[in-house]
Amino acid sequence: MQIKEIRIKEGFLLRELGGEFCLVFEGDTNNGALEELPSINETGIFLWHKLEQGATAEELVEALQRKNQIDYEDAELDVGEFLAKLINGKVVTFER
Repeated sequence: MQIKEIRIKEGFLLRELGGEFCLVFEGDTNNGALEELPSINETGIFLWHKLEQGATAEELVEALQRKNQIDYEDAELDVGEFLAKLINGKVVTFER
């Protein structure tokens, strides 16, 4: 994984809205889900909680690999896809 450090930006939260988990910005007066990330699946929820605890990208891959008992490459692809969504949604800061 080419990302060395990744951190959630201040104000972004995981919330349950209408039975689905979504990322929201606490300063949003509409309190709705981010357009770029309409809902988060079980894997995304797991990874988000790890990010909240300060996990690195590499630690995310290893944790997902252990949790789902999958190959490293598959875990790396899943984590990469999730992080790309967070980066594109401007939810995180990161360093390569």
